[in-house]
Amino acid sequence: MTTTDDEFTAIWGDYPNYDDIARFDYGRRMWRRPVMGARLLAHWLDPRHPYRERFSERRAMIEGVLASEAGLVDLDTRLRECGTSLRCAAREIPPVFGSFFAHALG
Repeated sequence: MTTTDDEFTAIWGDYPNYDDIARFDYGRRMWRRPVMGARLLAHWLDPRHPYRERFSERRAMIEGVLASEAGLVDLDTRLRECGTSLRCAAREIPPVFGSFFAHALG
């Protein structure tokens, strides 16, 4: 799914944060693989993860964004109807880091 330059700017703004975009893109790709999705979830819920509480508060929204099959424009439109945006939702996806990700799910 590709977007035009105008659609890209409408979604990500005039000054896109490419770290957020990458976290969304790669997070979505990994989420669609059941084993990786389970590892991400275990990692983000791990007590050692510094964003665990924030993820827990926004878990339904984040999981919905990652699992969505909608195109970027449609997903952004749906999120805006709920009072947020894809740009904001992407920022809420927790990072993956630390040696404890390698050991997620034992």
